[in-house]
Amino acid sequence: MKIHPFPPQALHRIKKPILRFMKCYGDGRITYRAMRWFNQQTAENFKENSYIAAAYDGKKVAGIIVFGNYGIEESFIAVHPDYRQKGVGEKLLKQAMASLGKVYARVALDNIASLKLCFTCGLVAFFLSKGPTGKPTFWLGGGNFNPDDVLKKGTSATNEAHSLEIGQS
Repeated sequence: MKIHPFPPQALHRIKKPILRFMKCYGDGRITYRAMRWFNQQTAENFKENSYIAAAYDGKKVAGIIVFGNYGIEESFIAVHPDYRQKGVGEKLLKQAMASLGKVYARVALDNIASLKLCFTCGLVAFFLSKGPTGKPTFWLGGGNFNPDDVLKKGTSATNEAHSLEIGQS
């Protein structure tokens, strides 16, 4: 399995295939908001602290991961069903953390597969909020993360209604 990161300059070439892959293999878990955000990205506005990579088995795409602004803007991953439970998601997420130094992700509490992936790779849940789909959603961080990156005033986490900091009642 080879992990291939893509530079922002490749966006014009890879955007449509990535969106197709996410629709086919994201199991309905990739939000419309995330797909719209990715579709609006260009080489010029895709931030330096963003990341796109695909896992390949020969010429076949096994999985894709995307982070915008370390995941503060958006983050999503999908693995082809033929490659699930084979470590593809872990390889993609660990490579993203190694490349970016830190990552953030929002995962709905009913998304057991993604929560398992995040916890297996050492991410830590630090904030519970109502996510973009209205479901209870964890903010998770991994690597050299700082919850203040997400929780500072004006970010999406502080703008989401019914937020509850972990450890407080």
